[in-house]
Amino acid sequence: MNKRVLKYFGHLILFWMIFFSVDRLLFLIYNLDTPGLSFFQLIEPFWRALRLDLSAACYLIIPTFLLWLIGLLIPIRSVSLLLKVYFFIFVPILVLGVVASMEIYSEWGYKLNRDAIDYLKYPKELWASSLNSPLGLLLIIYLTSTILFTKWGLHIAGKFQNFSNISSGLNGKKLIKNVGIAITGFIAFLVCIRGGIQLAPINQSFVYYSNNPTLNATAVNTVWNLIYSYSREDHKNSYQFFTTDEIESKFNKSKETYTNTPKIFSMQKPNIIMIVLEGVAAELFESMGGRNKYTSNMDRLIKNGLLFDQIFATETRTDRGIVSILSGYPSLPLISLVKQPDKAAKLSFLPKHFLNNEYETVFFYGGESEFANIKSYLLNAGFNQIIDKNDFDKKDMNSKWGAHDHIMFKKSLSELKKLTEPFFATILTLSSHEPFEVPIDPILKGEDRQTLYKNSIIYTDESVGRFMSSIKEEPYFQNTIFIFISDHGFRMGDGHNRYPRRYHIPLFIYGDPLGKKWRGRKISVIGSQTDLAKTILNQFDLNYNGFIFSRDLLNNVYGNAFYTFNNGFGLIEEEQSVIYDHDSKSVTYLNNFVSDSVNQFLFDKGRAKLQKTYQDFIDR
Repeated sequence: MNKRVLKYFGHLILFWMIFFSVDRLLFLIYNLDTPGLSFFQLIEPFWRALRLDLSAACYLIIPTFLLWLIGLLIPIRSVSLLLKVYFFIFVPILVLGVVASMEIYSEWGYKLNRDAIDYLKYPKELWASSLNSPLGLLLIIYLTSTILFTKWGLHIAGKFQNFSNISSGLNGKKLIKNVGIAITGFIAFLVCIRGGIQLAPINQSFVYYSNNPTLNATAVNTVWNLIYSYSREDHKNSYQFFTTDEIESKFNKSKETYTNTPKIFSMQKPNIIMIVLEGVAAELFESMGGRNKYTSNMDRLIKNGLLFDQIFATETRTDRGIVSILSGYPSLPLISLVKQPDKAAKLSFLPKHFLNNEYETVFFYGGESEFANIKSYLLNAGFNQIIDKNDFDKKDMNSKWGAHDHIMFKKSLSELKKLTEPFFATILTLSSHEPFEVPIDPILKGEDRQTLYKNSIIYTDESVGRFMSSIKEEPYFQNTIFIFISDHGFRMGDGHNRYPRRYHIPLFIYGDPLGKKWRGRKISVIGSQTDLAKTILNQFDLNYNGFIFSRDLLNNVYGNAFYTFNNGFGLIEEEQSVIYDHDSKSVTYLNNFVSDSVNQFLFDKGRAKLQKTYQDFIDR
């Protein structure tokens, strides 16, 4: 490739990388309120941000990249002028965004995004809100940065007068060569924007690394964050069925009744290990009606544990399930909360409650924690440590998703030994995720999806069995409770993707601190993943006020489960289940022997919950 072209892109990328570094430095100086940080801690956000900065730089040079592509075919003699226009437009606007982001974070706790830009619709209110800001200082920063970077940009523009020497024109041989260069450049450009060739495109999780939210915000590229916020759908509550008073009425008329919460543990501060099973369906368990021994190890634990056999997932994906389990928050149609860190950061978090109660907290996953932006959610949730694929040997990355379950459990054992009691640990399995690769000879013969899935469950169950056998030898075992729950279910046999069977998941508790009278018992109250948070917090007399959609399964005599799919919901109660498709406005009742009045009550209750939950999300 022409050295002049490499120099052209090199200058542009260097310009924006330094621009972002200056932005980061100003942001850090303006917002950091944590004393005693070392020099290394202060500079860490800069190198953590390099990949995201490079991705943002590639977004910003799209106009100049297109200019170069055109120049490969058509002689362009006014490159310098076009570049000057480019810098005159981009620099003042982006410096304004940089300065605004400094103050926005100081006031609102998040960086410049589309929600902040939307406030430009209200200039009077915006001006009133800004009056307490140091406007003089911000103006000086803006003018100084704009002048310096514009001057530098114009200097760069002066170095490139035209692209006439690289244009192919009608020269056939040169045209073929330039097409090859264009394709190579285009691929490299896409890889740059994507942030690499890893499984998940780059997102905020790739730069989140600290329990200090300001350091994480410093590492997030301001321009990239703004671009990302505009890639999200505009959230308006399209589920407007009732007035606010009517919604509260639907909830207050619920049949849910409560008793005094029994205490099921023999100690007040046990260690907690939560094992989140990837896509394990309830019907595979013999304890829950399964006819085959797919989960023999976990079934043995259930015989000495406490089983909740009527629990349902809130959706069909891990990123939704994790939020429901750790934040007690329902899933919403078409939305993944973890992909919107500004919203997710305002949730309540089960791990953070234990962290604030002097627990150590750690999350284990054999895969890429940045996938679907889950890492940013986990750090906001209060996990001191996140152990993921970056902490495993390369030889252990032996599946499409990362380290297989038996390796991940082995790693968890070695890391748990380093923790100080009490601790709260969450382990997320992965081997039962498609394509259902397992490192053992298949027990069941067949290559169809159902058989591959069942073989993966058998392997995960064996991994759990070995883990539990090993952990019994650890000194902290007798002080530890184990909570097993799936992140979502699986479509078994001829099951329908929108029917309750698809969402039915296991939830059981095991461990020495579990009271003897609770061992081997089954609780059949209908419940959801969202109910785990309040159930656990209530046991240890911890505040659960922020978990507004969670219920205590141990004092709830009559419960229900709410789940969502593409643009609709399901609501399960003891005598009836309703499925509603908002696109087609169709309603399906699964029990034909229930009165119309009961059906209508349940349908209204489901719609009210969908409307209320969606509005709560918008308002965060």
